[in-house]
Amino acid sequence: MIAAFIPKYISNRVLVKVYRILALFGVPRFIRRNHLRENRIRLEQAGWEFWHEKDAFIENQSEWENIRFGVGRRQSMAYAGCEIIATYNARKALGEQASKKFMAELIDAYEARGAALWGAFGTAPTMIAAHFRKNGFAVETTDSKDERAAAEIARNHDVMIVTAYNDKNDITAQIHTVCITKSREGKFVLHNAYYRDEKGRFCKSRPYDTLQDAVAHLSRREPKLIYLIGVRRSD
Repeated sequence: MIAAFIPKYISNRVLVKVYRILALFGVPRFIRRNHLRENRIRLEQAGWEFWHEKDAFIENQSEWENIRFGVGRRQSMAYAGCEIIATYNARKALGEQASKKFMAELIDAYEARGAALWGAFGTAPTMIAAHFRKNGFAVETTDSKDERAAAEIARNHDVMIVTAYNDKNDITAQIHTVCITKSREGKFVLHNAYYRDEKGRFCKSRPYDTLQDAVAHLSRREPKLIYLIGVRRSD
């Protein structure tokens, strides 16, 4: 009952507002400066093998434990960087060139404005939407439980970012944020959602017919949508 209370009885809107409040205070500047320097060096030393392929989406968050994000010994991109990876993947889907420098600066930007409880709870979803608006993209969002609102955004966008409970009955299963792209056939593909290929390597999901179906396969438990962002280039 305790583990189920938040996903069952706290509305998406309230949860998103709490995240925003937790993000009011950024990671201290001197820590951000150290992280930016370290992350630039570590990403450069890791080479593109760290991404697996230069032009691929990032699918392997659990392997990013050496890249810093947030405050505390446990804080790393592997632990709390899913929103940043989702942002990177979305920007890439929208035409951004792969860049290790861009990733290091993106982490720094979210530490300055967006890190929830100094990164312990990842990044506030509304700050992801704000990031895209600030950078000149057209953005639509919803925290509604009405599936029609999400379906409308899905119809109008080829690139989306979804924040969801990994398990609608258990908050201890945590929250995950992923980028979803549409294939040429209009199918929905999850990125950085724990999928592995036949060789055990992290990979994108198979295509799903609907956004709802894709979200239902975001984890191996019972996912539940919290916040959806549709992003496209401004006309």
